[in-house]
Amino acid sequence: MSPQQLRTSQATTAWLTSIAAQALAAPVFIPGVGGTAYVLKLFVPQTGNEELFTLHVPDSPAGQARPLLVGFHSYGVSHLDFSYYNTSFLSEADARDWFVLAPIQINPLVPNGNGVPTGDLSFGAAESQLNVEAVMDYVLSHWPIDLDRVYGVGFSMGGGNALSYGARHRNRDEGAFAAIVNHTGATNGGVVWNEEPGLQPDLETTFGGPPPRFEFQRASLIDVSLAPAANYSLIPGGRHMATNLVGVPVRTYYYAGDPLVYLRTLSDRLDTFMSGDPTLSHELLVELTPPCPQNSNSPNHCWELIDESSVCNWLAQQALGSYPLRGKVLADRDERWNGLQLQQHVVGSFSALEYDLIPGSSAQPDLILTGRENVSGIGLDLGDFNLDASVGLQLLTDAIDGASVDLVVQGVPLRPTLVLRNSLQLIEDCLGTTTGPRWCHDSVTGTLELHEPDGSVGQWSITF
Repeated sequence: MSPQQLRTSQATTAWLTSIAAQALAAPVFIPGVGGTAYVLKLFVPQTGNEELFTLHVPDSPAGQARPLLVGFHSYGVSHLDFSYYNTSFLSEADARDWFVLAPIQINPLVPNGNGVPTGDLSFGAAESQLNVEAVMDYVLSHWPIDLDRVYGVGFSMGGGNALSYGARHRNRDEGAFAAIVNHTGATNGGVVWNEEPGLQPDLETTFGGPPPRFEFQRASLIDVSLAPAANYSLIPGGRHMATNLVGVPVRTYYYAGDPLVYLRTLSDRLDTFMSGDPTLSHELLVELTPPCPQNSNSPNHCWELIDESSVCNWLAQQALGSYPLRGKVLADRDERWNGLQLQQHVVGSFSALEYDLIPGSSAQPDLILTGRENVSGIGLDLGDFNLDASVGLQLLTDAIDGASVDLVVQGVPLRPTLVLRNSLQLIEDCLGTTTGPRWCHDSVTGTLELHEPDGSVGQWSITF
């Protein structure tokens, strides 16, 4: 089997029965834990690369769903930084009977001196995240993972990567993080470009040029001013991907004497942004005692700052649960975000939406979808939010860019008897013969479709 023929759905056979296949490295056992730890490779068709990763499989009974801890390594090293060399997370997870995944996060755009793509430098780049997506899909498809208890942890570059991946992947079925631990993370790629001149050529190759630009912003958690005099202050109304971490507890650690001052500053800025939004949850822990051993290659900037047992104990208290009923979405692509499926008018840019879903309300709309920007479609299933449409449905929507939108609401088994928009009755139109607002119901799938022709305020009242 050649790498071009290998697909995620075929990887189980290749790994478990044909470990000598050319596309895969033979599993390497890592001693010191009770479960089984492997170092594996998976070919990813979307990027044309092999993603190297460590996977620890606990000794839990077959079929028993267990938590998954996903670790993101720091700059200039490999996945073994997290899973073997510099932390005890593998042992801590094993003691709790957890799965552990440590991807290398291959960045195919920046090869090493021999022309081989590595994961040394990724900083949340879309290509590296595609490789992690493929590995996550494989692990979730072939092992019993508790989808309410998938956790992310990262240090330095990896701290930013863990947060970026968590903020850009909010679909529970695909392993959305229930909590994230960020250790002195690089939460804005433009700041790294500013502060690390030696990395600028590779960062520009990775993100398509110098900042500011879309690729830098979509990989960053917070949007800050890059002007030297601004000290990386938050941009009001900026493109803050941290917006998507609604209901996801985040812990950030850093040492007060860490020589990478800009990473400390970014940690403070992240805390300011998340603490200022009531839908977000952030805890900042600043250590005053130097954490690193004397022989450390990176004095006062090392994994030793955090206690792995304490971190795992905190993570164990967190669970994803139901999708949040209120929040904001900042989307960088067509995807499902906290239960809302968003489609873009224009790709390669951001889309924004604010939502408030109110169950059992008679005086207020049940669905409030406002502040739309670059959104051509919104889909949701009422069952995901414990909303019942049998007694009627109210919806309010508008757009700041004046664009149209198609709303697809699932979980509506009954055909409406009356549909009003802004107090005007609308006749069902499933063929799209009218140019204005229209609606259509499919009783087989229990789907109600509403079309808003522009960005004006539309208040819908649906009676069954």
